[in-house]
Amino acid sequence: MTCLLRKKMLLILALAFATLSASSQDLVSAFPKIENQLSGEMDYANEGLETTLKQQNGEVIRGKIDTKGVIHFNLPEFDIKALYDSINLHHLNFQSLFDMQACEGEDAFDETPFDDVYAQRYESIPVEKYGIRVGVLYPVSDKKMLDNKSLTVGSKYHWFYIDRSIDYKQECIKTSFNGIYNIEIELSADVELRKGWNLIRKEIVDVQDYSRNDYHTTIPKKMHFTSVSPESKNVKWYIKQTAKEEDIQTAKMLYSYDAITKEQFESWAPNELDDLSIRSKEYGNAPNGRKNKNNIHLIYSDESQKKEIDLFVVDYSKNPGDVEMIDFAYAMEYEGKEEKDIKPYITQYREQEKVTQLLYKVGDRLFVEASGKNINAEDLWGYIEKLDVEKLP
Repeated sequence: MTCLLRKKMLLILALAFATLSASSQDLVSAFPKIENQLSGEMDYANEGLETTLKQQNGEVIRGKIDTKGVIHFNLPEFDIKALYDSINLHHLNFQSLFDMQACEGEDAFDETPFDDVYAQRYESIPVEKYGIRVGVLYPVSDKKMLDNKSLTVGSKYHWFYIDRSIDYKQECIKTSFNGIYNIEIELSADVELRKGWNLIRKEIVDVQDYSRNDYHTTIPKKMHFTSVSPESKNVKWYIKQTAKEEDIQTAKMLYSYDAITKEQFESWAPNELDDLSIRSKEYGNAPNGRKNKNNIHLIYSDESQKKEIDLFVVDYSKNPGDVEMIDFAYAMEYEGKEEKDIKPYITQYREQEKVTQLLYKVGDRLFVEASGKNINAEDLWGYIEKLDVEKLP
């Protein structure tokens, strides 16, 4: 190999590695820092926090806030069209992502150059700890923008993902704001979007008062959208706490438990339940609409199989977010009722299937979700009591 050829090959390899290195760099090279610092479990100096961006298919992109308050965004490239196709969901109208739907003089059914564009915006960034949402991370121009009671001039920012690079310019006059307020608002956009992740600035240029009868509020009068560098000093990152401190402490306690193992579940599960015998035993099959797979799924029936109980016993020690769902269901069921009328379980009867559904919170880390065929609520509860779920570790 000649010296000249060797030099050319080395140059090509150097350029290739340089290109690879540049393409794999994070969108944010100088990570921003949180402007404020909360107390208690929300104090990131203790052990940090986790940021989340939820996708349309339910998957979550996770980043972190370290113990110095520095935000480490995780912004991976993905096929947004394939994501929407995988859940058989039509992609969002591109103009609506900039609040420019139903503009004056436009027909909602008119074709536009953006009809085949796949994009998504992330209005806020939830913050998690111990597996539950504890707050929200807001990028704004000034802390005053966090005040929900008083709208003011300033900027809010949000992450935006798009399947291609385009320049988007548009002006829009709307005579209805959020479909509620019959008042004129002026919107405009001058945005340079690159394929992948972008940070978008929504500037509230001017505001106006709105009154109807005894109702008075302030809404935008003029808004303008532009793209901005995530490293801009004009972008300030603040955390607002949304979870009660006692709820965070409960989640912390649950997170500290060792999860019940498959072997422990299976050795506990009784083969007989009064006059019913076990027909099926399966570990790790999440109930419909749930993601927690740390459970055991049991089916009991009599010999004729006319009477059947299909149930899950779920350990939410590492999934404390389940507590919110259960506590909400109990609160809705027993709201306004006297203590003597409150039972340790919730039931609902589905007439068409002749099935009684039951939800039972067991202590501070388990719940039972059961359906009984040809079994009334009182009898179904009797069977669940005989399970002795409390004997699980």
